[in-house]
Amino acid sequence: MPEIHIAGRQLSLPPGSNLLDGLLTAGVKVPSSCRAGHCQTCLLQNSQPLAPDDPASSSLSPEQQADGWLLACQCQVSHDLALTHFDPQHSALPAQISGLTRLADDVLELRLQPRAPLRYKAGQHVSLWLDENLGRSYSIASLPQEGELVFHLRLYPQGAFSQRIQHMDNGQTLYLSGVSGICHYDPEWADRPLLLLARGTAVGMLHAVARDALKQGHTGGITLIVWQRSDASGYWHQPLTEWAAAHPGVSYLTTNDNSGDQLLRQTGLVPRNAMALVCGSPAFVERQRKPLFMSGLARRQILDEAFIGSQ
Repeated sequence: MPEIHIAGRQLSLPPGSNLLDGLLTAGVKVPSSCRAGHCQTCLLQNSQPLAPDDPASSSLSPEQQADGWLLACQCQVSHDLALTHFDPQHSALPAQISGLTRLADDVLELRLQPRAPLRYKAGQHVSLWLDENLGRSYSIASLPQEGELVFHLRLYPQGAFSQRIQHMDNGQTLYLSGVSGICHYDPEWADRPLLLLARGTAVGMLHAVARDALKQGHTGGITLIVWQRSDASGYWHQPLTEWAAAHPGVSYLTTNDNSGDQLLRQTGLVPRNAMALVCGSPAFVERQRKPLFMSGLARRQILDEAFIGSQ
């Protein structure tokens, strides 16, 4: 069986087994969150780079691949591995907390001032590390040229990350790694209608996408639709209402699971040449595909990302 060397230990795992599951079963601590390859908190470094098309590393940047990084949750054990844990203090970008604001009882706005500029596009996400054992992936709700990074964090009563971050203070240090995500604006869409569908705190990132589009001279019109549990549950409703009113060509709508499908099928709401970006829970993202398709959008016109709640 393949041998795994990590943290001074040598393990044997069955061929074809999942690396993350095998390590956790053996008592080796590996941070993890989404288990879908999105959050990049289960990063491990192998002594040798994997093949470029290996699922364990194919979603990582070329630089990460060349350095031997892999995602344990996506790694199917097939040969010997010599692994090193990810250490954010040495391999990530430090950032100081510059603001913590409650937007709702269960939503925290986190502002960070990175020690050096972070390269990203509005709408992407990044891993936030409190220490080497606790990291979570969150979408960025700010624009690169704004300097300060902004995040909308859903707080969970029993969440390890949630409990710690809400009690931290300005000036304390976090670490940033693993910028990724496909839901960002493309200047080639300048004259096409832009349809942004969000649920939960995904509204922060899609609002950033909309602001980025406007800064780049988008002329095709922008419609932002936010799914809410109830009329009173939209934690950012008033700022979005005021923002949309100040920008001709921008529409802001709210809906819920019971009426969202009918809303998308309204005549003219989803033009056939539109580009749609859909972000929220896996169930939310999956549910929007059919009405968008029925409205005439091809698969290449729909970009979506599903986020599992980071606790």
